[in-house]
Amino acid sequence: MAVQVDEQIQVVLAVLKGELSLAEAARRHGVSSATVGNWRDRFVDAGKAGMDRSLPGPDGGQSQTERRLRTECKELKLALAEATVQLRIWQKGSEYIDAVPSPTSRP
Repeated sequence: MAVQVDEQIQVVLAVLKGELSLAEAARRHGVSSATVGNWRDRFVDAGKAGMDRSLPGPDGGQSQTERRLRTECKELKLALAEATVQLRIWQKGSEYIDAVPSPTSRP
């Protein structure tokens, strides 16, 4: 029988409080000590990710990853806009290339 998420949380909290050892928690819930250790590690990692928020301010409390991705997105949008403008200029120029006599052509 699979242990439900709510039950996993209760087990992890008991382990973190020192109420149960990994081995005791594993025995009571029919899983291995490694499984309970994985639950604990995932719980702690998720908590760290939740705490990885800067103080409220101009960045709106975004995590470092969110800020990095937003900056990268802005840079990519700018690069795309510049490439689009350049392409349009080249396309416009190519429309007039036939109208300009070449140095080798004679009237």
